[in-house]
Amino acid sequence: MLTWARQHLHPAAVVLHRLDRPTSGLLTLTWDKEVFRALYAQFAHHTVEKKYWALVHGEPDFEAAELTAPIGGEPPKIDPRHGKPALTIAHTIEHFRGYALVTCVPATGRTHQVRLHLSYYGFPIVGDEKYGGRPLYLSSFRVGYKPSRRRPERPLHEEGVIFLHAGFLSFFHPLRQQKLIVEAELPSHFMIALQQLRRWAVHSSFLP
Repeated sequence: MLTWARQHLHPAAVVLHRLDRPTSGLLTLTWDKEVFRALYAQFAHHTVEKKYWALVHGEPDFEAAELTAPIGGEPPKIDPRHGKPALTIAHTIEHFRGYALVTCVPATGRTHQVRLHLSYYGFPIVGDEKYGGRPLYLSSFRVGYKPSRRRPERPLHEEGVIFLHAGFLSFFHPLRQQKLIVEAELPSHFMIALQQLRRWAVHSSFLP
């Protein structure tokens, strides 16, 4: 991403925050030193609001929850004894049979925080095999669906995809001197999965 940005946007472009390689969504870059310092301070002090959308395995029994398991180590893992404090605010948006759509607001910025927290609390992200997720197959939620005997069933998405999307950022723009909100639509594989789940796996209503 940085190589592309320096070739197509500005040769001095720098990234202000990280985004896991399989995660889709918004990434903030700048090539102005003053803007970098101002925005970096906001990210460092956790005043930037981030919101992620995740399709998870399982059916959460909460409308809203605070996920607080400490995270530490390299590679990162849940570590109740020696990990650093971590807080993710999770909201269940939509229920399906065996799955759910949730939004997550990370109040802290630990590596892989959203992925680790959702997995630890029993709701791994679909496709995130590193943390207990599995690919999404139509047969896993469509009652009565019978895959072809001639060909093995394929997932509803490409290999390597995880259903985690960084779709919202809000921060104070140092040049405009006002709050800026940026949003990104869900990628096509995410939308296709939701369309199929809404058609074949709905068994409860939307939550407010």
